[in-house]
Amino acid sequence: MRIWLLPLLLFTACQPLPPAPAISTGVRALSQLSAHNNYYPIAQGQRSTYSLEQFQNGQPNTKFREMTITVEALPSANGATQAILRRSYPDSSVQPNPSQAKVYDDRVELSRYNGRLAPEIFNLPLSRTQDYITVLKHPLTPGASWEGRSFQGGTETISVVGPETLTVPAGRYNTLKVRHHLRYDNGREDNLYYWYAPGVGMVRMEEEISMYLQEQWVRFSATGVLKQFQRP
Repeated sequence: MRIWLLPLLLFTACQPLPPAPAISTGVRALSQLSAHNNYYPIAQGQRSTYSLEQFQNGQPNTKFREMTITVEALPSANGATQAILRRSYPDSSVQPNPSQAKVYDDRVELSRYNGRLAPEIFNLPLSRTQDYITVLKHPLTPGASWEGRSFQGGTETISVVGPETLTVPAGRYNTLKVRHHLRYDNGREDNLYYWYAPGVGMVRMEEEISMYLQEQWVRFSATGVLKQFQRP
């Protein structure tokens, strides 16, 4: 048996065939793109709390009901503002690996953080030349797209869907909706959606992942909405 730990899901699974990526960017908190478009702000002590729901083949299967992301600032380097994003589940003993955010003038990159950049991100078997994922990239205009993770068994394309006004428990926001499209070599596809609000960051997430378990394909999905945002 193999344990697959995803940002919003925890379950025990047999080895998927073919390998499937873990849900990733639902585990990210927030850093600054530019003075005019700060969809990813990061500041020491910033804290975002989300209400969570998980599903298996469309049926409720909630294991984590809440997730908190706390920001720890790092020194800037190579033109990037940096921070550690520490994720926790108050109703669980699970201790996920932290992530590292790097914010440049034109993009935001995420990777796993273990005191250094790790050779794989979010349990994905990445190519050796790629140890991060670009989650936002200018120009942030509807229809803009770029390559996501390069992983064994499939590809990922990230695209800007467009602006959307969204109401969540933490308030009402004018957001930017971004889509991650996962296409596997066996023809299956999954989608992950994220909504970012200026000055706040991610306020909603919808994630799905297909895995081959016990001789059948199972689709796991998760949703999260911002319930509280604490500024430093």
